[in-house]
Amino acid sequence: MLIKLQNIAKLQSGLYSKPDIAADTLYLQANHFNNSGQVDALLKPQIKITGKNEKHLLQDEDVLFVAKGTKNYGVVYKKDIGRSVASSSFIVIRIQETYKNQVLPEYLAWYLTNTPYFREYHQRQLGTTIPSISIKKLNELEIDLPTMDKQKRIVEISKLREREKVLVHKMDDLRDREIKQLLLKTLNNK
Repeated sequence: MLIKLQNIAKLQSGLYSKPDIAADTLYLQANHFNNSGQVDALLKPQIKITGKNEKHLLQDEDVLFVAKGTKNYGVVYKKDIGRSVASSSFIVIRIQETYKNQVLPEYLAWYLTNTPYFREYHQRQLGTTIPSISIKKLNELEIDLPTMDKQKRIVEISKLREREKVLVHKMDDLRDREIKQLLLKTLNNK
């Protein structure tokens, strides 16, 4: 079933903010996440929450979509990261309550990361400015929404594939070290 994102979720832009010495909240940026959507940085509070910016506090399982640049992807915010606000490089996608039993946040993040729509969109843009996906454009995106069971299987297979890539990379590094050591040993045993 195809459904427009605006029909299943509420979108808002991330917050632009400068660091505050009285910081009490994490300020998530795109470079804080690895290719698997996991936090890959040591995070410390950078901004202070006031009544003015409180509406930007993230909720568990919000989907953060990197909307600036040519590498657009989605990640799922988990509250165990800590109290956080997304930077302005993100669009925050909050699945509506009525759809929470029909849309897995991890599936939505996967779908946003893997749809060819954004590559095609960037190819149509001209000029030298940094490409950016607008909330309006993202709202219009049609999401292919299979059953929850299929969504779970897609997410699980995707996680397994990411794990496989990490393991293959580690194996490759270990094999390189082994060969270098053998070559050095051969060189030293003339």
